[in-house]
Parts: sequence; structure tokens; C-alpha cells
Amino acid sequence: MQVRALRGRVVTPDHIIDDGAVVLSGSHIAWVGPADQAARAGFADAVEQAQAAPEGGYLLPGLVDVHCHGGGGESFPNAETAEQAMVSVLEHRRFGTTSLVASCVTAAPEVLCARTRVLAGLCEDGELAGIHFEGPFVSVERCGAQDPTYIIDPDAALTRELIELGGGHVVTMTIAPEKPGITGDDGVNAALIEGGALPSFGHTDSEAAPVRAALADAAA
Repeated sequence: MQVRALRGRVVTPDHIIDDGAVVLSGSHIAWVGPADQAARAGFADAVEQAQAAPEGGYLLPGLVDVHCHGGGGESFPNAETAEQAMVSVLEHRRFGTTSLVASCVTAAPEVLCARTRVLAGLCEDGELAGIHFEGPFVSVERCGAQDPTYIIDPDAALTRELIELGGGHVVTMTIAPEKPGITGDDGVNAALIEGGALPSFGHTDSEAAPVRAALADAAA
């Protein structure tokens, strides 16, 4: 297992270590602490050969983005190829976002299926942390930037198809809880939970009662 280290000002939950080190063993963090204590931890050689942080920079945990539509001139909803999607991934990674959930927008079912295939491949490769669907089962009245042309009533069969195409990488879907077909054993809530994805209530024109009912249904 390759062991390597980074050295510089290290940001921890409690304080900043002015001369600190982060030791990596393969893809795992093996040790973090003051550089002068690395020998005690058995990492003296790694820290002596450590890559230095940029001057004036810091070593800190990677940023996590759980709702991202794209960047760098490309977008996940429009990415027909992995290469297009990777433009967005690398743009965010360049600025410190190391875990990224790709968000699709409301679109025709065949488009959502095609995008899911592309994004699932990148999840398998470790480039993305998951897939989020914003729609198409949302409120026309509160559609925001979603194209109302493609907003449809909740469809559990389509939801299951997207989850299957996602290969276990679909993590959440934004849905309007007041729409028919959300709750119940054959509803979208159930399909999402069975598939390991989290129902996320948004773009909704609902009053309180349907939201409570959908929350209770999802928790059942």
C-alpha cells in the first residue's frame, strides 16, 4: 500500500496546525497531526518526503456538494457523454469539492433514463457520489426553473426504472407530496425507499396535511 503525505497548515475540527501533516495510505487517511509528531506515529519517512501545500494555502477536508447541476460550461442535465459530465466534475474538484452529487432536472422520461446511464457510470468510476432527480414529479405552480412541459404525475414504475438504471447510485429525488401517486405501497415514496433513495419534498404547492401524510408514509 502506497503511503504518502501532505504538509502545511492543517485545518482540524478544533484548531489549525501551523506545521501539520496528513498521511495517506492508499485512498485512506492514516494519520493527521503536527509534523514533529509523525515519527511517534511511524510516519517519519513519509512526512520527510511530504508534498508541501501551496504557499499561503491550507490542507482541509474536501467540500461536499449534494445538489449540483453542473459547472465549467457544461451541465449534468445536458450531458450526453461522460466526457461532458466530467467537465463539471473537474471544475468543482479544482476548487476543493471532492464529493459531488449530480442533479438532473425535470425532463422527458427517455432523457432522464439516458442521463442516468451516463451518470451511473461516473458513480461506478468514483467520479460522482450519487445522482439526484429534481422532478419530474413536482408542482407546476412552484416549478421554479423546472420546465413545466415535462412535469408529470408521480409514476412509481418510472421511478423504479431510474433507480435500476442508476445501479444503486440514485440517492434522492425531489417530489411534490401533494401530487397523486406519492404515498401508499405502490407510490413513489415506496419505490424510492425500496431503491435506497431518499424522498425529498420540494417544488411543492402543498398545505401542511399532505406533507405530514407523505412524511408518515415515508417513515412507515
